[in-house]
Amino acid sequence: MPTPPIYYIRHGETDWNAEHRYQGQRDIPLNKTGEQQARRNGKVLAELLDDPAGTNLFCSPMTRTRQTLDLVLETSGWADTDWARNVLFDDRLIEFSFGDWEGWTLEEIKQREPELYWEREADKWTTCMPNGESYQMLAERIGGWFRSLDKPTVVVAHGGVLRIVRYFLENVPELEAPMLKTPQDKIYFWSGSDASWI
Repeated sequence: MPTPPIYYIRHGETDWNAEHRYQGQRDIPLNKTGEQQARRNGKVLAELLDDPAGTNLFCSPMTRTRQTLDLVLETSGWADTDWARNVLFDDRLIEFSFGDWEGWTLEEIKQREPELYWEREADKWTTCMPNGESYQMLAERIGGWFRSLDKPTVVVAHGGVLRIVRYFLENVPELEAPMLKTPQDKIYFWSGSDASWI
């Protein structure tokens, strides 16, 4: 079955994003840059989507995604619509877990756990972080949600989740999927057959 159109908005920047800290499932709020990115994406979404009625609206229940959603809806002019009031908060869309590494920078990980760091660098698809997830596990979690999509969908979620969505849509090889770019100042648009950044 072809996948319907998807408008994927990654949450805006947080201070931990700016500091290159592994954020994962820590509930970090947007910073000022992140708020601006969310508003920008709200304006673009309103230009892309004439009428959201008949479109799914999904959001990760984390603080940074909820804040992004609120700003997107406010900027697009859809905040007071039935569509916005019926948003589906889905726990399956919560970000990839970095486990014990959450709050650490890449340099701190290299210094504290070099062996596991290099093991994961060689295979980010199957290697778990301590008490965290692998991308393979994330794909299993996201798969049920992804396969349930039956009409055009707007989703506000996370970078790791977007990598898995792109893996499914674009047939990206497993070892390449964890390295896919996930900008916060653009909308990932799947037309039903092709992907683009808008």
